Amino acid sequence: MNLRQLHYFYELAKCKHFAKAAKACHITQPTLSASITALEKSFGTELVVRGSQFVALTDAGQILLRYAEKMLLDQAALKQELSVFSGPLIGSLRIGIVPQSSVDIMPLIKQFNELHPNITISLLVTTNEKLIEQLTLHQIDIGLGFDEHLTEANRRTFHFYPQIDNNMAVLASQTLVSQLDMTLKNKTLMLNDLQSLPLVLLSQNMQFRQYIDNALAQTQLAFNLVLETDSLFHLVSAVKHNIGYAIVSSGIAKSAQQLFNLHYRPLQGIESGNTVFITRKYSVSPAMSEFVSLIDIN
Repeated sequence: MNLRQLHYFYELAKCKHFAKAAKACHITQPTLSASITALEKSFGTELVVRGSQFVALTDAGQILLRYAEKMLLDQAALKQELSVFSGPLIGSLRIGIVPQSSVDIMPLIKQFNELHPNITISLLVTTNEKLIEQLTLHQIDIGLGFDEHLTEANRRTFHFYPQIDNNMAVLASQTLVSQLDMTLKNKTLMLNDLQSLPLVLLSQNMQFRQYIDNALAQTQLAFNLVLETDSLFHLVSAVKHNIGYAIVSSGIAKSAQQLFNLHYRPLQGIESGNTVFITRKYSVSPAMSEFVSLIDIN
């Protein structure tokens, strides 16, 4: 067994297709198949269920995948560690983010990019549940999500960097906010002020939406939901096109005001979890450490 074979195996497990995995590895399909066969012989067990094409990993293959991910990440971290002796940091950094976290991550990414231009950043938008899973499986390096639904094992495994602003706001276009102000005279909004308004919200599988749904259920009022989406871009676009008012984090509301000339009013009456950056305590690469140092500064 060698790291190249583990890399080929990892790509096959990720692509679930021999031809696609071979292309990702820049090798021929027969070379990939031969490498997987050699790996199976070295362990004395089948790792992949094959038909005319890839079917699934065996139980042994699933175990190997966990170790392969960690070993390949450790190899990448080692390269980053040693790169400081020959020049600037190189490699990649994978960040998972939950829509509607109260932090605008782009200024941090811009600052990191200016300091480490040779590090490629991958930004994955996901649910809070998936974010925790991907951190555990070493599929992302840093997460920006909520500190809820964590097991004791999670809390022992991860470092948490709490962020301050967890307030919510109602986001509106110029036309809609003018209508709102005529009725409510610029006051801080409560949930009962929204019951006659057209609302656009994130999808129900999103943690942020669950905070809203819990609060709405407690009011026992009827609300007018006209659109739901798992895309923050489309949520903001719907507001821009006067489809409705959106309930967002105050951090997102401030960014939307600056970038899209939208308007917002503070909203009270919804309890939400704390927004946190999350990293593993172990298998920490230099790029992860550098990014975390920026979080501490801010």
